[in-house]
Amino acid sequence: MWKSPLLGGSEGGQPVTRLDPRTKLALGAMAVVAILLSSRPATMVVELFLLLAAVSLLGVGRPWVRSLRLMGPMVALVFAIALLSFDLEVALLLSLRLVNLLTASFVLFHAIQPDELGGALGKMGVPHEFGFILTTAMRYVPLLGLKARSIMDAQRSRGIDLRPRLRNAKNFVALLLPLLAQSFTLAEDLAIAMESRGFGRKGRSSRWEFRVAMWEYLLMMVALGSVVALAWWERI
Repeated sequence: MWKSPLLGGSEGGQPVTRLDPRTKLALGAMAVVAILLSSRPATMVVELFLLLAAVSLLGVGRPWVRSLRLMGPMVALVFAIALLSFDLEVALLLSLRLVNLLTASFVLFHAIQPDELGGALGKMGVPHEFGFILTTAMRYVPLLGLKARSIMDAQRSRGIDLRPRLRNAKNFVALLLPLLAQSFTLAEDLAIAMESRGFGRKGRSSRWEFRVAMWEYLLMMVALGSVVALAWWERI
């Protein structure tokens, strides 16, 4: 699958990217701030199109479409609550803002690799233990999702109905117990690997050397200026 060399990707373990991970984090944070500042429908629609353009550049259109199955219930719930509490216009605006926030998070976590995130946090002075927790979550949450799907397929082949229905609530024990057991196995394997490699050893070094180029500083300044201009535009 093709990925934009500007936003990110990896090849042979080495990041194929022109953006420092700290730049990606800064741009992601400014995108979230811009979405939260927006209150006009036209602005939110433009932001959504820009986010979809980033999804296209990353080459993750299909995963984004699949993620709509998870986003859909949350957006529908927000829409229903806002519609009952306010009116149709407010409900649509809140739903669109939520879609933009979720899409921005999706783009950020697909643009930055776990190793890049760990290196960026280390360069920013974040303790290695905290960065390790985040990068491990980025690696293991998708893995647990794959294991959950494998368990569901295996249990369905045995005639256990795991469709999301109230009468099937007791059947989900057949999913949760194997998944819990496999989670403990993964955690134990990870702990053994960390101990054998001296996780708590002082003087750790990064696999790659990250540097923020001058043009990246300019890019962040332009993005920050755009956020300030948006804040001013939304006030008038």
